[in-house]
Amino acid sequence: YILYEATGDLLTGPTVQNFGLGSAVTACVLVMNGWLGLYLVRTGRQCGSVIVEANGRHVLTDSYTSLGVLVGLVLSWFTGWHYWDPICAVAVAINIMVSGGRLVWESAGGLLDKADPAAVAKVEDILNREFRAEGFEFHKIKNRNMGAYLRFDVHLLFPDDMSIRDAHRKATEIERIISASFEPPAYVTTHLEPIEDHDLVHPRTRPTDPACPASKMR
Repeated sequence: YILYEATGDLLTGPTVQNFGLGSAVTACVLVMNGWLGLYLVRTGRQCGSVIVEANGRHVLTDSYTSLGVLVGLVLSWFTGWHYWDPICAVAVAINIMVSGGRLVWESAGGLLDKADPAAVAKVEDILNREFRAEGFEFHKIKNRNMGAYLRFDVHLLFPDDMSIRDAHRKATEIERIISASFEPPAYVTTHLEPIEDHDLVHPRTRPTDPACPASKMR
C-alpha cells in the first residue's frame, strides 16, 4: 500500500505539509523502535527464540521505515523538491518487503530443521582439536535447531583395541566439551564405532533386493 500511494504521488505530484511536526514525531518513533528492536533481537538470540528475534526484526523494520520517512521529509524541506518524499517512500516499501521475505525464509528454515553451517563448523573444530589429534576419527555430524537449544549427533570412531569403558569416557568428555561451547548448552549424542571394522559393518553400498522396488532407487 505504501508503494501504491508513493507511485500515485510520483505520477500526480506530491504535496507535503507539516514538515516540522512530522519530522519531530518520526524522529521520536525512530529512536524508540530502534532501541526496542535491538533489545528484542539480542534477547531472542540469547534465548534461542525465533519468535522474539522475529518480533525484534519487525520493530527494527519500523525504525528503518521511520528513518526513510525522516530522510524524505528533511530532503523535501531543505531542497523544496517534494518528490523526495515519494521516492523515499518507495525505498521504504521495498525495504519492508525484502525484510519480510528474509524473515519468512529464515523462519521456514527453522521449521524444516535447517542445519546451521557455523555451528557444525564449530563442532568440527572442537573434534579436530580434542578428538582427531589423539588418533581417533569422527563423521556424520548432524545438527538441529530445537528453538531453545541446539542438538548435535556425531559418530566417533575408536581403535579396536580400546575398551568400551575408555571409549565411553572419551565420548562423554567430548559431549561435555561440545555442549559447554554453546550458549545455552547444546544437547549432544554420540555413537561409538570401531575404526578398523567400520566399513565391514557399514558397507558404503547396500545390496539391491529384487523384491523391494524402493531398494532399486537408493
